[in-house]
Amino acid sequence: MPTLLPESFVLLADVYDGITIVVLALFIMGGVFAEHLQGSLRSASMIRLGNKKKELSRMDQALLSIQEADPNFDLHNFCMAATNAYIEVEKALDTGDLSDIRSFVSDGIYQRMAFRLEEEESLGRKRKTIHLKVDNLSPAEITSSKNNQNAFEVISMRISGTAVRQYRLKQDGTDVITEESEPISEVWTFLRRRGAQTKSKDFGSVHGHCPNCGADISVNQWEKCPSCESTVRSGEHDWVLSEISDQSSWKVTKPFKMSSATRYWIKQDQGFSSHYLEDRASVIFFRKFLADRLGVIDPLGKVATDRFCDGYEKKLKPNDFGKRTVYIHPRILAADVSGVIAEEPFDRALMNIRWTARRGIVDRHGELEIERDPVQISTMMVLVRKHGAKTRIERTITSSHCPKCGAPESNNASHACEFCHTVLNDGALEWTLADVLPFTSTPAMALRKKAYEGIETNVSVIKFENAEDAPLERVVLMEQKLPEFTQSEIDGVQIDGLAPNVVVREDDVTLCKLLGEVAGGLHISKADAKDFIREVARKCGIDNATLVQAMRSREKLDRRRLKDLNSQVIKRWLMAMVDVSLIDSRMEAWEKVYINAAAKELGLSRYDVEAAVRTRSLQLEEWTEGMRSVDMFSWVVYMAAADGRFDPKEIEQLKELAAHYGISNKQLKEMCVAAKEGKLDISVPEDPTVGQFWLVKMIDMAFADGSVCEKERKVLAKVAKKIGLTDYDLKQLIRRRRAVLYKKAQEALRGKTPAHDDELHLKSDWND
Repeated sequence: MPTLLPESFVLLADVYDGITIVVLALFIMGGVFAEHLQGSLRSASMIRLGNKKKELSRMDQALLSIQEADPNFDLHNFCMAATNAYIEVEKALDTGDLSDIRSFVSDGIYQRMAFRLEEEESLGRKRKTIHLKVDNLSPAEITSSKNNQNAFEVISMRISGTAVRQYRLKQDGTDVITEESEPISEVWTFLRRRGAQTKSKDFGSVHGHCPNCGADISVNQWEKCPSCESTVRSGEHDWVLSEISDQSSWKVTKPFKMSSATRYWIKQDQGFSSHYLEDRASVIFFRKFLADRLGVIDPLGKVATDRFCDGYEKKLKPNDFGKRTVYIHPRILAADVSGVIAEEPFDRALMNIRWTARRGIVDRHGELEIERDPVQISTMMVLVRKHGAKTRIERTITSSHCPKCGAPESNNASHACEFCHTVLNDGALEWTLADVLPFTSTPAMALRKKAYEGIETNVSVIKFENAEDAPLERVVLMEQKLPEFTQSEIDGVQIDGLAPNVVVREDDVTLCKLLGEVAGGLHISKADAKDFIREVARKCGIDNATLVQAMRSREKLDRRRLKDLNSQVIKRWLMAMVDVSLIDSRMEAWEKVYINAAAKELGLSRYDVEAAVRTRSLQLEEWTEGMRSVDMFSWVVYMAAADGRFDPKEIEQLKELAAHYGISNKQLKEMCVAAKEGKLDISVPEDPTVGQFWLVKMIDMAFADGSVCEKERKVLAKVAKKIGLTDYDLKQLIRRRRAVLYKKAQEALRGKTPAHDDELHLKSDWND
């Protein structure tokens, strides 16, 4: 077992540009030993002692894990490197030049420091550190998960001491010089990708060397090494400063318990990282401060949705008295992910930002009056991203760069990247600001509650006696109801070095593999079987890459255990197959045989299948019974208004379609107003399969004159997109309906009854 605490040492001096910084009594770890093993622990309660020892043990285990993956890592050298990084940052803030630190700080850190310098310059104020004393710089937390999904090693350093700074402020044309003694009480968090190897005793990037090849670097705006083309601050090769928190707000990571963010990481996005999201939130928040101070929306153009920008721009305007409120000297105390909601069409990340600033009033003449005492506020930022979008793990540190080409985002008013012209504020590729709420407000509480749906925690309050015989109460986690995961979702997942203790259900990929094997024993074309399996996979939420990997696997399915599966799983699988077969409103003969064969392997009879088909068909027909053109048009209007507004193109399409169906402009206007206000009288299915079934009815109505015109095709495409179908899905659906309607028309003209549905048979005998 390696020792966690290296020998204490004293950093005597560092001189730059005539400024002397003396760092006295810099004990890297001695203070931690004293805290854990002496003094207060002797008088602490047994519970507190146990917790302290557990915390120390976790740090020991994490350190051992890092050294197993990187034998050259040395904690003593890391602390020396962190000290150098701290001094470089202080130097950059004094000189106003951040170019020397850009290579080892995240975008969030860089953004807040750039904002700080810009604000000081706008106020005519300059800073100079004349004395710096660091009393303690020691690890507060070390984490390293032996995880094959999105693994990062994280070391948080506790820094405390005092600094004397000289501020030069211009007032009435003269310089006013003041000296202020400021306490230092922060936690600096460094991270790197698991598997990175130590190639120097210090952060290579701190001293201007590429952490991968060792070449001298002059970090450009893309942060690329000109020699080896490595992204210098990706965390793939070296440690990067990713967060600076106030000690009073920073908390040690609690032992694993299921959260909505953890669930999202496992089930939705294996590249998801709370570090990245917190860094992104920091970038956005300081751009919001800049927009407040300048009174223009431009800084938010690339990081906030159009709807937010339109609404917030009005708040930036002066009131009737020509005044507006700004916040000066903002400082983020902590940024945490408080929940993630995964749903169509946009996922939502709920960020808890605790910050402090001095409130100021700008009058009509541009004069600024600042309140003396700072305020401390907790804010919820709601960030949105298109459902299904994935995080690129190599971008964990570069959160203010274009997700497509990697170019840096500027503060101009454009919503697109200046280099590749990709729209950046629509949430299609990147988390984007959609709302800012007081953290304790009713809407914020409702969002947090929604994020934790399906995760229930039962707690108990117990009393115990401490050393001073004063009764205390402590909340203890007793039981947590965990969401279900499939085996493929949790394979390789570890948290705090341990596999999560979750409920494992049968993977839906098993159904697709079963369908693939069953198809080989039937007279079904490979193309039809492939299309059917792909639709079932999409119905079950299986992405194409996972499906392809499963179908190419040579491992045979153990069919004997299929009949022992949970009845709810079997029922869900049966309904998925039935829904896919009924998507074009007609179950073809081969589909019926296919489903019956798969159902038999699951222990179901033909009667079970027929009952499911009958139930589903009645359900679908009941919902679409008596459908008229005006009903369909009402549904189209409702779908167009789902985002709360009508685009000019949407309005033109609705006018053309209304004229096609004989609906007056007055009726159209009334329906649009009612839809925006949520008062349009229409039945909206909660089940997406029902929505797809009505889409089929709409296609049939479009074929009433023999073909689907371009106007109708555009409307169908818009509705299909709203219910989760791609252009390809719609094209295939129209093709299939054309074939079905053509066959029906032929049979009607020939006076024949429809073909019976048992014309296909299994290769083997069918006994039920």
